Amino acid sequence: MKSSRKTTNSTQIPVTYNLPNHESTAAVKIQSAYRSHVIRNLTNKIKTVNNEADKLQHLIQLQDTVDAVRSNNQERIKMNEALMKLLFTLDSVPGTDPTVREFRRNVSRRIVGLQEILDSVCDTKQGNWDEYLRDWDDVILGIEHEICSEKGGNDSNEFERFCAENLGFQCLQRFLRQ
Repeated sequence: MKSSRKTTNSTQIPVTYNLPNHESTAAVKIQSAYRSHVIRNLTNKIKTVNNEADKLQHLIQLQDTVDAVRSNNQERIKMNEALMKLLFTLDSVPGTDPTVREFRRNVSRRIVGLQEILDSVCDTKQGNWDEYLRDWDDVILGIEHEICSEKGGNDSNEFERFCAENLGFQCLQRFLRQ
């Protein structure tokens, strides 16, 4: 008897297991740490510029600064130069990472907005305040008379009592005159 033996001509496919290579894992960790370090440094630089912009914004909002900028062209130039210095500092920050780029863009827009505010403050001329306050008195009197006539009070005592109790315009007007 012949024994028949089936032989299969199958080729064996070697299976390779990719065990973690300590060298490539270490390289990935180093690269990741370096990228996070670079992004953190860039973000800190932008935060510093943002803090300086906060200080300049607070300074621009002060009435003393507004008066100085309107009256002295040197003060205006100093403020504009400070804002431009912040913009140049932002320009030195590379925007390779999308998060850094967006943060830089937001701070840059804010500084440009501060420049526009400063320009509009400098372009606004101080008006004749005496004339404005006289118009203000007329406006307040007109509002008081209109409201009093709506309530049905034509007597001057009733008018003053109603305004003092409900409107407070008389007090405001007296305060502004003093």
